[in-house]
Amino acid sequence: MSTEDVTGAGATQSAGQVPVNNVGANGEPMPYMSQSAQSAQTSQAASAPVESTPVERMASDAYQHTSEAANAFSRGELMQNSEIDPLADNDDRLIALLSYATQIIIPVIMPAIVLLSESSKKRPFQRYHAVQSLAFAVVFWGLLVLAGIGTAVIQVVPLIGFLIGLMMACIVPLAWFAQAILLLYYGFQAYKGRRFAIPGLTSFLRDQNWL
Repeated sequence: MSTEDVTGAGATQSAGQVPVNNVGANGEPMPYMSQSAQSAQTSQAASAPVESTPVERMASDAYQHTSEAANAFSRGELMQNSEIDPLADNDDRLIALLSYATQIIIPVIMPAIVLLSESSKKRPFQRYHAVQSLAFAVVFWGLLVLAGIGTAVIQVVPLIGFLIGLMMACIVPLAWFAQAILLLYYGFQAYKGRRFAIPGLTSFLRDQNWL
């Protein structure tokens, strides 16, 4: 190696440049990149916003609207934004009532039938309450199933598992009775021809474009 080659290499390194010996995909040599340029690219990649997945966004919305519902129910607000729908006829009101009331004995079935029927596609009042009542049932029974699984898992701890199981045996009937009262109340309001929002739940459905 000549003295000029050694001198040139030293000058390049002293200028803060790092030679890259690899070649590109097309066989051409990769250009030199200074350390400052590498640092800039690294900081730019680190500062780039990470886009959340649909599941993460849904979970975030659910957490936010759960807090909204808790605050509303603590103030005694069982429904919000209630207004009479002048286009709702007697059939619409009856179907809306049944969409809520039947959930007490047979969850999901009635609102699912309403949503799948061809005639209801032209009846927005029916579909509104069918979607809302279906979501109410899914949330309630989903929470009940999760609570049951958690209780079954914690049964491995002898004393604590027994106490939690006993507590759940008392809470579940009370929770079922409370949701039955709410469903009857919402069904009665729907039968009066009202559109209303269930705190937290309706706003979540609208954010997901389900309502």
